[in-house]
Amino acid sequence: MTDPQISTLCSAQIPSAASVLANAFAQAPRFRFLIPDDVRRAAKLRWYWQAVIRASIRSGGVVHVVRGDTGSAVKAVAIWETPEQCEHSALTLLRSGLWAAPIRLGLPAYLRRRTLGSLLSALDAPHPCWYLDTIGVEPSEQHRGLGSALLRVMLERFDKDTLPSFLDTSAPDNLAYYERFGFRVTAESKLPNGIPLWGMTRVPRP
Repeated sequence: MTDPQISTLCSAQIPSAASVLANAFAQAPRFRFLIPDDVRRAAKLRWYWQAVIRASIRSGGVVHVVRGDTGSAVKAVAIWETPEQCEHSALTLLRSGLWAAPIRLGLPAYLRRRTLGSLLSALDAPHPCWYLDTIGVEPSEQHRGLGSALLRVMLERFDKDTLPSFLDTSAPDNLAYYERFGFRVTAESKLPNGIPLWGMTRVPRP
């Protein structure tokens, strides 16, 4: 098996990357909370992830992809926020399209997203740190080491820079997976409907 082809995302890959994330998280607990409608969730998530990716790039984030076999196709995506990254500016919200979230997601989903954001902000991440906004693999490509390869690229960098990293998850099965890479649960919370949230921190290794 050849090593995955990892590169920094280019603009032509944004639609493919957004589709990968929409497919990967179609049944994830937090996104079922945000968008309960199974029929509309996929299309709304494709729009949402395109806007998130554009906003992250404009704000200085790092977006890596595992390239597909042809053209601008993508198999896996990881979005990292740098230690220096701050709240998105009004211009970033405008140009990324995130300003339209109440319209495109629907007001109830937008308000639930704000609730989720407040809970995630309270998970007490170390400062400064790298934050893993999301990592997802196309379902047909899962269990082939693509997500692990994306993680290792950045974790090796963090070890060299001696900076911690942080992520959050609402999927219990993810805890053991991330623990393999040195993450440990450092905070816990719950959504209003009882869905658990865990914050996980990784200290740099020598």
